[in-house]
Amino acid sequence: MQSRVRRGGFFSDWRRVAALAAVGGVLLAALLILLLHLSQPKQTVEEAPNPVATITMRDGKRMRFELYPKQAPNTVANFISLANGGFYDGQQFFRVVAGVFIQGGDPNNDGTGDPGYAIYGEFEENGFENPISHMRGAISMCRQSGYDTAGSQFFIMQGSYPEYDGSYAAFGSAADEASLAALDAIASEPTDSSYLPLTRQVISTIRVNTFEVDYPEPEKLERE
Repeated sequence: MQSRVRRGGFFSDWRRVAALAAVGGVLLAALLILLLHLSQPKQTVEEAPNPVATITMRDGKRMRFELYPKQAPNTVANFISLANGGFYDGQQFFRVVAGVFIQGGDPNNDGTGDPGYAIYGEFEENGFENPISHMRGAISMCRQSGYDTAGSQFFIMQGSYPEYDGSYAAFGSAADEASLAALDAIASEPTDSSYLPLTRQVISTIRVNTFEVDYPEPEKLERE
């Protein structure tokens, strides 16, 4: 009587073992790559490119800003934390003064809102050396009458007003001509008597590319 080779015998087991070994090899290689990546020392703030913030409007306009952590470290850290945490998403540029600036960053969209804390004012009148000038395309922090009262609200210069230097914490500037064109488009919107655009200028997202640098959380102050 002729013997028959049983299906699913040695060769089937061998194929199963080979398949498992192949999967294991892929997983091992992925693990080694991950460990190698994690073992690489991350760039420091001094070594890395400056972070770049992208403001994407709901209507598709986009503005990019190079931020300057060496000149305004806590202000930049604060903006990164808020932006990448989604704080600004859905807010508006609620104040547009044509030829001067546009203002946003208020969860109430009326100039009264903040993130629940304040930060130290990084500008000359407050004893901090900040060389960034309020020229066209500069991004800077709004504040109340007190020096250490900025929080989340910011303004972007459409015009050049160096007389603001030393009184407000500028922390970046427009990265390209396309960003300035988008800025001009927002600043050209008709407004009411309170400088509120008649067509709401809604921010879809603000995100900051930190180039894999871990920026610290900002130093926060209690609101006065």
